[in-house]
Amino acid sequence: MPKYFLKGCDYPNMATKKTLPPVLEILRDNIVEHGNPLALKSKELSSWAKGLDLPEKGQILYYTGGEYQLLPYIDSLVKTLTYVDPASNIFSWLMEARKIVNKTGINAEKIYASILAKDKERYFSINYQAATILQKLGYDLCYDGKNELYSGALLYELGFWKELKEYAGKVAKSIEKTEAKTIVCLSPHAAEMFKIIYPKLVDFPKVEVKTFIEMVWEKRDLLPQINYNQPVVIHDSCRMARELGITQEIRDILTSVGVTYIEPIRNKEWTTCCGGPSKMLFPEISKIVAERRINELSDTGSKKALISCPYCLSALQSGIVKDNDFVLDDIVEFLYRGFKN
Repeated sequence: MPKYFLKGCDYPNMATKKTLPPVLEILRDNIVEHGNPLALKSKELSSWAKGLDLPEKGQILYYTGGEYQLLPYIDSLVKTLTYVDPASNIFSWLMEARKIVNKTGINAEKIYASILAKDKERYFSINYQAATILQKLGYDLCYDGKNELYSGALLYELGFWKELKEYAGKVAKSIEKTEAKTIVCLSPHAAEMFKIIYPKLVDFPKVEVKTFIEMVWEKRDLLPQINYNQPVVIHDSCRMARELGITQEIRDILTSVGVTYIEPIRNKEWTTCCGGPSKMLFPEISKIVAERRINELSDTGSKKALISCPYCLSALQSGIVKDNDFVLDDIVEFLYRGFKN
């Protein structure tokens, strides 16, 4: 049993005090104090939007929550967990990079980058591609990158109820400033927070909350055909399928662009976990779960799976073993190809 669960005893039933793993405390504090789990600067998280000239206010708010942007840094830190005890001073130093900034002036992004965020360009570009697709479909977007806050989903999923209610108020105010009537969320985790959770906690803005998938689905007849002559397999995100009830929309979109799809043995609301929920605390277990799901997807005979959640994309990528030619595409990346031709 991890040493940070028990203090002063050798057996679980004799535990007199339980403490949180340090990584969870640091994630919580970073979200509350700095607006995202890794305390990265908004300038860094919004750098993907350079050149799009999106206004800060408008009817349709394009919301990323920094979720795709944070993943390459998180993945690098998870790899560090394989070699570094998450309760150690070294790991705490890595996770508390913003405090180092406050004391020394060193840029936190440089600290994380030194761990090698190799997938940064890919994950950042998905934000750009999704915004471009929506614009091509006729949506007028606004994006407040300077003030955009992380959705707070981790506070909810990890059970930090007190902090969540306080943070919900901050998120609500940041959205109100954009004067938006509709929020389009790239991540189903963010959509769940805005549509289901926050309205129960605070006086959340009266806005229509939609996912990227729903926005595209509504104008799917305008999508260009995609020249891909092999069937793809769909991995349904648990949040997208079970919490938001969005499954058929993905399939309708693929039919509209002329792409054949295959269903894995477990699909739609019965989809199998990607391994993401256990990634920060138990990366080895996460990898095992991801490998099992990859096997389910590849057993269909398809060589490409389409993913509609940033965390699923990241977690499942770790489940692809060496020399396996199975490929994961975010559905944003896949649809964007049609606009490039």
